[in-house]
Amino acid sequence: MTSPPSSPAASPVPSPRVGVPVPRLDHFLDGSVKANGFELDGKLHGHWEWFRPDGSLMRSGEFDLGHQVGMWRTWDRAGRLVKETSFGPWAPTPDGQQPQDQAGPVGSGTTGFASR
Repeated sequence: MTSPPSSPAASPVPSPRVGVPVPRLDHFLDGSVKANGFELDGKLHGHWEWFRPDGSLMRSGEFDLGHQVGMWRTWDRAGRLVKETSFGPWAPTPDGQQPQDQAGPVGSGTTGFASR
């Protein structure tokens, strides 16, 4: 007597992929550092800094999977802080958009930076 066919073994449910931040370093044509930070799953993530061609720090802040979060700072060429902007968390809305809860300017700055 033959035994009934066995059902295939259940495949384990894959766990969500946990990416690892990858360092990224961008350069100007002359080889000097333009920006440095990390990417996670192809999006800017973690702490980033942008520099001017003369090497002075221009802007720094944090990304959460491509979205600006936390305090962003901008400096002039002399190294003086000229702007601080606080970005709140991103939250999806029912229509699929991801508006940002932006806390507004801190100090004398204005809001808004382009990520690239």
